[in-house]
Amino acid sequence: MQRPLVLFDLDNTLVDRRGTLAGWAAEFSAQHGLEDEDQANVLDMVTERAYPSTFEAIRTRYRLPLSTAELWHTYCTDIAALVSCQAGVLDGLDELRAAGWRVGVATSGRHPARQATGHRYLPARRRRLRL
Repeated sequence: MQRPLVLFDLDNTLVDRRGTLAGWAAEFSAQHGLEDEDQANVLDMVTERAYPSTFEAIRTRYRLPLSTAELWHTYCTDIAALVSCQAGVLDGLDELRAAGWRVGVATSGRHPARQATGHRYLPARRRRLRL
């Protein structure tokens, strides 16, 4: 008999993506001397999906001295550092496994920030989908 399988979405299910992005936008805006309205615009620009081209647009719009590559790299690093699981999430995953469930985590693509997030919050034993 096969063990049951459960899949969870990473963003806004296992981790608080919205809160993380808002926190990142606040820090980014403070570091670059942007106003509250600018912070809201930056948050809007990264909310759906962020790509290096997003940071080219941000760099150009706000005349930032850093390169697009530097902004992108910093974003990916900062997002991974800021993301957090809600209380009990990882313990809950462990409880499901202990009860015989196979647990998988789904996310959209191989985005560097998502990979860093998964590696930070889902240790190797939790990153594999065991079928």
